[in-house]
Amino acid sequence: MKQTHIYLPGLNGLRAIAALSVVIAHISQRGIVDFGLPYLFDLPMAGYGVTLFFVISGFLITFLLLHEVRNKQTVDVKKFYVRRILRIWPIYYLFIIVSILIFIFLHKTTEVFVKELWFYMFFAANVPFIFQNGISILIHYWSIGVEEQFYLFWPWVVRFSKNKLLKIAIVLFVILFAIKIGLWLCFGASSYPYRFLMITRFHCMMIGAIGAILFFQCKTRIINLFSNKFVQLFSWILFAFMGFNVIHIPALIGQEIISFAALSMIMGQVTIKDRLFNLENRFCDFIGKISYGIYVIHPLIILLLSKGYKNLKVDVDLKYILVYSSVVGATVFTAWLSYTYFEKPFLKLKNKFAVVKSSNSMFLN
Repeated sequence: MKQTHIYLPGLNGLRAIAALSVVIAHISQRGIVDFGLPYLFDLPMAGYGVTLFFVISGFLITFLLLHEVRNKQTVDVKKFYVRRILRIWPIYYLFIIVSILIFIFLHKTTEVFVKELWFYMFFAANVPFIFQNGISILIHYWSIGVEEQFYLFWPWVVRFSKNKLLKIAIVLFVILFAIKIGLWLCFGASSYPYRFLMITRFHCMMIGAIGAILFFQCKTRIINLFSNKFVQLFSWILFAFMGFNVIHIPALIGQEIISFAALSMIMGQVTIKDRLFNLENRFCDFIGKISYGIYVIHPLIILLLSKGYKNLKVDVDLKYILVYSSVVGATVFTAWLSYTYFEKPFLKLKNKFAVVKSSNSMFLN
């Protein structure tokens, strides 16, 4: 039977790695919550996990839009936005409401929400994040804001680019990266203009988009380069070592290096034949499908469990095991509940607006 849905293998596995990287890093991050444990280290893997998400988004969205252009000779931007709304908005706003109620219950005040909430309501959470403030339990929404802002212009670019999309994507990447370096040289790493590009890193999504264009156009030499097993191995090692802070790359180029490593990891999965690691399994598929919920929900789970663990008197090593396993387990379980009983109806409705049919899983739901 002919397959009628576009499916890119391995992406759920990469989403799973990105989501779990963020959760694990935030459990140990100093200044977020207090589990009553000795401080060990801050892991930079949260930021790199988000970058992996960005590159996956740039790759997948661009690939699907290119198929739409090929099949329909245009991009139905209205339907594109409806699909994004049905995927992103329901749990996004639900979590805001739940967070407000819990924050008021715990702190007996609404002051911080009154002051900052508008940024989060209109997908501009990266703005207070750039200025190093915001609502602590919603601080991670900065990356969702970045993605939504990327969607404001990218489908239009794909629609009107004709046959110049690859050149446009490369030029956008070069310009944005050059401006970032220039801002660092002129104003320093702590300046707000530099932080704007460091955080709102559309150029990292451009790397994913460039990869998708090359993959769509079957540019064999470049695909083979990125999916080469030695390049994949180097990319996986780099992602792990940088994520666990085994090696330190200056922030000026760190996210860009991770973005190219992420593209190699993606190419290794979608080309199938040269996979270094096979992420097509039920565990990765399961975690990947609920990864958006994991990302949205995890700070609340960390906050609530920290209240119970802070004064728990047990062996330190045992407490570390309990904290990490219970936070990850509770986050995954809550995200599954959200996906199954809250998000799925919106996803089914979203599929009705699909111009190009796609699937996010090779397994039965």
